[in-house]
Amino acid sequence: MHHLQHKADGGKTAVSECVLLCQFHHDICIHRRGWRLILHPDGTTTAYGPEGQVLHSHSPPTTRAG
Repeated sequence: MHHLQHKADGGKTAVSECVLLCQFHHDICIHRRGWRLILHPDGTTTAYGPEGQVLHSHSPPTTRAG
């Protein structure tokens, strides 16, 4: 689990302030290579890379009744 804003920087420990990442993306991409994530209200994310890269996620899956 990755805190979108670290506690040392005033971040809160709450599910709404965290995203679930595999170990590679958390340790390597975020902490070693300097990527940062933004979680949008609709559940999508945008990742910003250290060299100006921008990646947008797709929408979360929807549930179907029935």
